[in-house]
Amino acid sequence: MNLIIKEYDLRSILRENFGERVIALVRKHFRRVAMSHSAMLVVSDANVIDNDMIGDSFDCIYSTMPLNSYTHINEAILNIRKLLSDRGIYIGNVETYTQFQNRIRSKNVGVIAAILVLGAFIFKRLMPRLFGLRSVYRVLKLNKHRMLSKCEALGRLVYCGFEILATEECDNRLYFVARKSSVLMNGKPCDGLFIKIEKEGLDGRPIYCYKLRTMHAYANYIHDYVLDRLVIDNNGKVVNDFRVPAWGRLVRKLWLDEMPQLFNILKGDLAFIGLRHLSKEFLELYPEEWRKERMTIRPGFVPPYYADCPKTFEGIIESERRYYRLRKKHPITTDIYYFMRVVINFLTMKARTG
Repeated sequence: MNLIIKEYDLRSILRENFGERVIALVRKHFRRVAMSHSAMLVVSDANVIDNDMIGDSFDCIYSTMPLNSYTHINEAILNIRKLLSDRGIYIGNVETYTQFQNRIRSKNVGVIAAILVLGAFIFKRLMPRLFGLRSVYRVLKLNKHRMLSKCEALGRLVYCGFEILATEECDNRLYFVARKSSVLMNGKPCDGLFIKIEKEGLDGRPIYCYKLRTMHAYANYIHDYVLDRLVIDNNGKVVNDFRVPAWGRLVRKLWLDEMPQLFNILKGDLAFIGLRHLSKEFLELYPEEWRKERMTIRPGFVPPYYADCPKTFEGIIESERRYYRLRKKHPITTDIYYFMRVVINFLTMKARTG
């Protein structure tokens, strides 16, 4: 059921169903769009939004149903977006996979809880992503009440044309406030086993590096969101990156996620030893002068900082500059020297990926 309501009615609904933290989160963003003079829609079931409703325009849509319950999540989010005015606000919630685990373990103990959590992971997260089973799940409508990570939920919102303004965990749910943006993401989202990631190659030419996926699905769409809100450590990595699950960290430590990039070497996109290939967004963190200079040589599969093991981001830049100067003078011997140092550091556990 969908209802157009006034602001004071929405406050009553919030008081009846949600905690003060959620109410405060909603009110904060109501003030941003002057909601007292705005058209508002409360959606209790986004699955029933159809083309007959498209054409109406609302400044705010509040969905009481979690994203997990949408039969076709992206289609439902896109339909909500179509109903919003320019820079309209979408307020909703999702039960993340971690919160699902907490809920199951609060009601069950020991082996029973473990079996239920494992079963949900296999049938609600793993199998729907396997080739050939996607269409089966879709036809039989088994893709409802799916398990979503925080990363995937936020990533789907950005992919469908929203900017994440705020999130709040309350009552074992993740609530979000998102604003309609002017841009929809291009291309089909990749949530399979292998992914292609756009990087900056030689002379700034875009290249697509192959990897085993170690992040949650849709992680690439919230890269800017993560860089704006989380901390980058001395090694240039994001601290407590919620986009990377435990199994992903293990795969990274074994360097298995990088192995498909051997195909990029055969294609000529990468050298075996060379400066790390970076995304356009991450490259913006580098000093402009060095950013332009480092793109004059082909990026590599094995970066030089695994030989030097710098402890700070500035140290990584200095390590790259040192390699760059040496390679300009002695390209072959420099690569052999750095390769031997990297091998020694990995064997002695001085260097690790992930």
